[in-house]
Amino acid sequence: MTATTADLAQRTLGITESREIVRRIGEGAHATIGANTRSRQLTALAGVTREGFKLLLPSDGRWRMISGPADRLGGELVGLVTTLERLTGTALTTAPPPAVDIPPLAPGELLALAEVIRQGDGERLEAALDELELAGMPWWVTQFAWGAEAVLTLRLTGEGIAGFATMLHLMPGGWGCLQADPEDDLTFHPMTTIEVQARVSAFADLLQECSW
Repeated sequence: MTATTADLAQRTLGITESREIVRRIGEGAHATIGANTRSRQLTALAGVTREGFKLLLPSDGRWRMISGPADRLGGELVGLVTTLERLTGTALTTAPPPAVDIPPLAPGELLALAEVIRQGDGERLEAALDELELAGMPWWVTQFAWGAEAVLTLRLTGEGIAGFATMLHLMPGGWGCLQADPEDDLTFHPMTTIEVQARVSAFADLLQECSW
């Protein structure tokens, strides 16, 4: 049976009830979702049981709870992607530019490049590119230097399961994910809105699998 809007319930919780529900969610596998822009921060908590999901969202200093069938959680979380695009005014009508094929950057190298970009020193920038043997500055490094328009963080925790976390950045040029190799060097993987939504939906599925 396909769930409809009528399958979802929403209500604002009192302080005592919200503490109890947070405690119960925290006893099992649960997800913490952070959706932040330059001016707004939202942290949500989600848990799944065989009875369904519970998603707690902050609302005017209290918690608002959305609950429904477990397979509807992905749809609720996917909505955060387009919400962040709307709040930041980021109109993504096309796929983001491809990442320039460059060697992975150490975190210190990326931060050093970002600092030179912010300072606007052309000579130092050229010297830094030569030192790293880069033919040009990748678009995502330039945008990273000034900060992402929004960041979506997904974290899965629970007793007996390995911690899982992913962080997705919304740049003016599009979505992407910084990925670290075994040596902690970084590369950037551009993503379309649909790919980000698919990643969020898969995260919700993973939470459901870990909750049974």
